[in-house]
Amino acid sequence: MAKELYDGIYSSHKSVFIERIENNIEHYLKDKIISTRKLGQEILCEITRSNLYDVLKEIKNNPEIDIQILNSINRYISQGKNYVLINLSSVENNFSMTLKVMLNASPDERLGILKECKDLITEISGIFKTADSYLARTDLKESQWDIVIENQMLDGLDSYDLYIKTDYDIIDEAFISLKKAYMPGIDILHNIDFMDLLTYISRFDYNAGIFPELCLCLALEDLMQLKTPKRVQYIRMILCELNRISSHLYFISNMARIVDSEIILNQTLIARETVLRIIEFITGSRIHPNFIRIGGVRKNLNDEKTNAIKDIIPQIQDSVTRIESNVFNNMVINAKLKNTGNASIEQALNLGVTGPNLRACGARYDLRKNRNFLLYKDASFIISTGKYGDCLERTCMRFREIYQSIKIISQVIDDIPDERIKKLINLSDLEIPFTEMISTVECPHGAFKVFFEIKDNIILNLIIMGPSRNSLFLAEKILPGNRVEDIELILSSLDISSGEIIMEHAI
Repeated sequence: MAKELYDGIYSSHKSVFIERIENNIEHYLKDKIISTRKLGQEILCEITRSNLYDVLKEIKNNPEIDIQILNSINRYISQGKNYVLINLSSVENNFSMTLKVMLNASPDERLGILKECKDLITEISGIFKTADSYLARTDLKESQWDIVIENQMLDGLDSYDLYIKTDYDIIDEAFISLKKAYMPGIDILHNIDFMDLLTYISRFDYNAGIFPELCLCLALEDLMQLKTPKRVQYIRMILCELNRISSHLYFISNMARIVDSEIILNQTLIARETVLRIIEFITGSRIHPNFIRIGGVRKNLNDEKTNAIKDIIPQIQDSVTRIESNVFNNMVINAKLKNTGNASIEQALNLGVTGPNLRACGARYDLRKNRNFLLYKDASFIISTGKYGDCLERTCMRFREIYQSIKIISQVIDDIPDERIKKLINLSDLEIPFTEMISTVECPHGAFKVFFEIKDNIILNLIIMGPSRNSLFLAEKILPGNRVEDIELILSSLDISSGEIIMEHAI
């Protein structure tokens, strides 16, 4: 019984399970798919446009596969052809897969591409209703809206427009346009040296830049079947959890600003500054670390840094406890947060929401437990869940996760092995053939995924599939029924990161 529980929590036989799913897909869809590949802990299936509907219907209705969730749809150009990536997952069976569909229109036929994409999404929505969120929905934009809030600013970027219909001061309908998130011709996504990309990729998560770096390096390590030393993995875990704490404190500071509590805001900013300073002491940078390397890290942890982390953790714990007490002992703040922006577990799952926003609705799902991710199985910690999925629960979730991050760091820093970190590979000597790879990590906002094509050490194409886009789709569903004055509060409680919603090509 204990072994079954362990395997269920930590997925110790995950690779074997993924291979079994891959075999099932090949068996049931052998005439419908071009190829199936296991990439790390993901499955990539290449199919033709004509077989898309049949494939989607089979993988959703077949109990041995049981795909129920549409996570993302992205378009990209590779070798002169247009492709659409459809990322799907099963929380019940704890795996995800990506369908790669080649479009018939050439990259030069802009109108033809947009029409084909519209038809494709309409077809997908016949199986997964949430695909409607990816349609342009121009008829909605042309409707008469009572409130239009343009150029929502996140981290200094124009990210999305918000259209609202109201009944007096209550929201009747909401529409979020992501047209601002399309940034054609981003040089960072094409034909870039891997080491150069490592210095840029942290920009896709401005509040926890270590996670995009880690995601990219884990993909290359899986590709090369590179075994990472235990000390390196522990150092990565420490940096991940420090960045998680920093990101959650940034979230709490935003909520304090919106509810107009200057005391809590100042306390939170001071606590976050403490965390940022220790991150800077370890990596040399506060926001964009450029610290993770293939098979290792840029700098080792010496005794001075280790002792500094041990000294600072109790201070962080005390500061967060004080902030939490001030937040939840304040009846005015609790009244503002409670029963505002309620999301059900069904809504969150159907829209592919992950991370604290999903766990606040009651789903106990976290890649640190549900996948073979670093060495989190060596640490004892709890995946906290909520029940009501409102702004109050989402705020509670950040405090609980900060405490668990502190618990993880305290365990890891005491058990970190005394190993010498050696340089395992020389990138300039690599001759990687044209290869596709997928990797996923649990960032502070949810499941952060990258898909890329690589040849030698050049990234030919990079697609970011962050959790924030799905959280915006959730916002459309939960804003109706709430007061107009609570719009900013609800959107902030979903913790949207601008870098994650950037797309190069419109769907």
